Amino acid sequence: MSKINKELAIFIVFLTFVVLWGLFVKVPVEDTKIPDHESKVGGMTIQFKDGISESEVKVILQNYNMTRNYRMTYDTNSSEKYYIIVDKDNWSDIRRELVTEMKEDKKDWTISTPAHVIRKEDYYVLPVSEQAIQDEKFLAILDKYDIGVKKFIWCKIRFLYSDGPLTHWIPEEDAIRIKNEIEQNESIFTVQLSYLYP
Repeated sequence: MSKINKELAIFIVFLTFVVLWGLFVKVPVEDTKIPDHESKVGGMTIQFKDGISESEVKVILQNYNMTRNYRMTYDTNSSEKYYIIVDKDNWSDIRRELVTEMKEDKKDWTISTPAHVIRKEDYYVLPVSEQAIQDEKFLAILDKYDIGVKKFIWCKIRFLYSDGPLTHWIPEEDAIRIKNEIEQNESIFTVQLSYLYP
């Protein structure tokens, strides 16, 4: 009997240590929550084609489920003000001619990084500088291809408080869905998301 009592006592002491260890030691738990700055979109900047009115912008945006009330500012300033539309069949020739002239005369006519050139169905949208639209050589190249300079209409969307004091944003997943849907509209070139950071 003493051997059984001794084993029982050792087992009880062992369990006591396990319980105490469990109470005082924190086991690290992996946090799978997405960081706040990656999931909160406070607004959008939408790049519309030339000539669209404020009332037309409002009608277009009403066709999309924005998931939250918003405030829109029509025709805001941006560094990208002007653009040309080039047919995909002429794209290589025009781009080559513009690049050649810019290198020779050391002019800054275009914003031609791949991120700035927008491809839509059968054409490209190329942002051009204000310097370009006042340059006779640039305008002569455009005349040669029967291309006119147009002006972007930029609109900013800011989501409003509606479900509480800190909910002036939408989840990134919803914002990406809205962005993809809006960019299918023929009057819209691009949509940029504005993230909220803590």
